[in-house]
Amino acid sequence: MFRDHHVHIPTTHLKVGEVNHLELSILNKYRKDGVGLHSYVDPTDNLQYLYTQFEADFAHYVFPCFDQPDLKAVWTLSVLTEEEWAVISNEHDKLVEERAASLNEAVAQASALFKDSADLALQKPKAHIFRESDRISTYIYAIVAGPFGFYERNTEGLPPMRIYARSSLLKDVNHELMFNVTESGMWFYKDFFGIAYPFRKYDQIFVPEHNYGAMENVGAVTYNEAYMYRGETPTLAKLLRFSITNLHELAHMWFGNLVTMKWWNDLWLNESFATFMSFLAMSRGPTIEQFHSTCWVTFLQYKFWGISTDQLSSTHPICTEIVSTDQAESLFDGISYGKGSAFLKQFYNILGFETMSKGLHLYF
Repeated sequence: MFRDHHVHIPTTHLKVGEVNHLELSILNKYRKDGVGLHSYVDPTDNLQYLYTQFEADFAHYVFPCFDQPDLKAVWTLSVLTEEEWAVISNEHDKLVEERAASLNEAVAQASALFKDSADLALQKPKAHIFRESDRISTYIYAIVAGPFGFYERNTEGLPPMRIYARSSLLKDVNHELMFNVTESGMWFYKDFFGIAYPFRKYDQIFVPEHNYGAMENVGAVTYNEAYMYRGETPTLAKLLRFSITNLHELAHMWFGNLVTMKWWNDLWLNESFATFMSFLAMSRGPTIEQFHSTCWVTFLQYKFWGISTDQLSSTHPICTEIVSTDQAESLFDGISYGKGSAFLKQFYNILGFETMSKGLHLYF
């Protein structure tokens, strides 16, 4: 039975003490509200772009899953698209001819099943076969697709990196600064955490109509296009703010993605840690000296956000009880980001750089 976005399985259908197999065929709709699988058509060239937003519990809007952070799994993905489309996910696109053939066969079967749906007609189909992912939670899984353009950089000792944007906006991407900030963060976090970037690639994608500033999907971070500053020469303050967001999402690759909270009660530490670490990396990171002197002044904005949120009737403890997954969305506020990161800054000031680094080495 399907009800309220949930598949309900009668216990009489489950075998105790045995492996139970469940197969589902799904025909779903694109969404227009920025969660699940969002669809956007560029008005300048009529090209379609798709991306997912799964945090906190929106993965089940796209496919059936147990949508909570402590249930991790490896993922495989096969996609059939138009030839000119790029498809980005958490892993590399590794086309294997045998699997591509079976994918084409599966799509032919699906096309026959839904033969009345014009949406399934592809002019020049291309298969995208992704390698198996690391064990990750549902909320940091990602699928992005469309005729994106990209810039690429490969630096020895770091994972391959790409920055994607809509074809009509690619020229507006400040990719050199973005790559420099990302590389600086990767070198700093490697030393401070005692472990190198833990995944195999790092893609950053500007997507339209994003509900938030950015989202830390494993190896496929999505950004709000507002950060592109189209037709504008951005001030140092705006460049710093975006660079902080860049380092915040990168910090999540370790704290949140590699090591994940067991339950949403600890969302504050996930977000507060990434916020504090982004400023610490900004203040000490190599190759971004232009931001060092004003970094901690900018941090006051987060601290004041925490103070102002704390004065509202809706205030709550930094670590607060969440009863069900659908309540987690309410925690993305000034307490979980601003007040929590201000607390961690004081914690760091008491312990000192070396002691906190040694503790994190052990933690990771």
